[in-house]
Amino acid sequence: MSDYMFKLQNQDMIAENTNDFQHKVERLIRDHEGEAGFPLLEEFQLVKDDIDDYLFDRQAILDSKGTERSRYTIAGFLIALPVIVMSAFPEEDLPWGGWSIIVAVAIGVGLFLLYLGIQKAIINMRLNRLNSSNPGARDYVEKVLAFDE
Repeated sequence: MSDYMFKLQNQDMIAENTNDFQHKVERLIRDHEGEAGFPLLEEFQLVKDDIDDYLFDRQAILDSKGTERSRYTIAGFLIALPVIVMSAFPEEDLPWGGWSIIVAVAIGVGLFLLYLGIQKAIINMRLNRLNSSNPGARDYVEKVLAFDE
């Protein structure tokens, strides 16, 4: 009985961890390949390795933003940094007096939003470069995703 429960729990964890873009497309290809209307690799002058490489590269780019835990860690650091810097000065020397802590937190939130914006721009730039260098693979993946809808 315990072996059965262990296998079920592991299958649930594996299914939960493979819910990313690469695995979604690979599941669609595996489940629908050969069905009428499903896109064929030959139509796009591709082989399976081309799609595997494209999906791996795209997933690596998508994963470069980090885990939720690492994003929260960076957020905490960037929000706390201005507070720590302002705490080095006496409150009466700060330009906002008692409101300085609120201003420091607002500056920290602004730094984190700037970080997210730069990160998103870099990811979009890398995705655009990948898509422009692999237009056939991009088009095939788009057709596969459209087939599922």
